[in-house]
Amino acid sequence: MASEAIIVTGRGIRSLKRGRTKALRTISKKQSRCTKDSRRWKKLQRAKNKQSRRAERRIRDQRHQATRNVIDFCVEHKVGTLFIGNPHGVRTKNHGRHHNQRMSLWEYGKDIDYLTHKANQAHIECFTGSERGTSSQCPACGHKHKPRNRQWTCKACGFSGHRDLVGSINMHKLTFDEQVNFPRSFTYLRPAICRSRSSKADAPLVSQKEICCLSQSGSQPHVADVVSSEAGYRPDDAKKPVSL
Repeated sequence: MASEAIIVTGRGIRSLKRGRTKALRTISKKQSRCTKDSRRWKKLQRAKNKQSRRAERRIRDQRHQATRNVIDFCVEHKVGTLFIGNPHGVRTKNHGRHHNQRMSLWEYGKDIDYLTHKANQAHIECFTGSERGTSSQCPACGHKHKPRNRQWTCKACGFSGHRDLVGSINMHKLTFDEQVNFPRSFTYLRPAICRSRSSKADAPLVSQKEICCLSQSGSQPHVADVVSSEAGYRPDDAKKPVSL
């Protein structure tokens, strides 16, 4: 029986943090040309504080929504134990200023705290542990190689799957010493609805929830079909029926 999975993206939070950093940099440049404690300097300082508080509220709201989606999924599927991976080893590596900046903005400690608190309220046992090497190992044959993008493809057996799902399957085996089947369908969630940047009045809203299933097909592809290629499968399983 194929299992179901959920992926809650944190790119919205990362986008808010980058926007906050860019706005504060612009104000700081203007402030550097002013005399400290002058009227204009204080005005710009108030603008910086206002921008920081606004971004912090939006980030906190999205973090609450993201972790709530995870716990609701666990409650719906009667999950009794939740393992939360700790990616601390990724932050300690030096891979250039762009990677280091992303890692410095990643507040995974708060994510763990929010998940732990909500899990305790739902009477779900949870614990944390290292997830080192879980995203670089094939869950089918065990071959290891460093992934380059979100789509993980094994060079040995041809297995293909979403990188986050590959890591979660390997973490489950590492933690509970039990091999589970790779999910044939998954739900991709965004913490909040994002409006299209198009200026047209009839521009559609970006969907908050996308259910991605490999069994979907059609001559006219849509969003679910495009994203469904990220769910794991082998080429010889393409014609097998899917049970959900």
